[in-house]
Amino acid sequence: MNEKDLKKLKDLKFTITKEMENIIFEMLCIKQILDEKKLNKKNKKLLERHFKKLLIKFKRELHTYNPIQIQIINSYLDNKNEID
Repeated sequence: MNEKDLKKLKDLKFTITKEMENIIFEMLCIKQILDEKKLNKKNKKLLERHFKKLLIKFKRELHTYNPIQIQIINSYLDNKNEID
């Protein structure tokens, strides 16, 4: 990867909506609960499932509001994989 390519990636600006901020915050809280609390299997499974749903929702939002940025990142990753 050359300097020009790195500059493009460094200059990428993503649109983050209020909804996305809320999703991230909720995911962080769930992750902390899963890591620090002793949960029974049922509650742990419910939280893990909810976390996965939030992650999917966040990805959808990210793709909706940042299609060009996602395309640039995917292109970079594809090219990097071909080189490796």
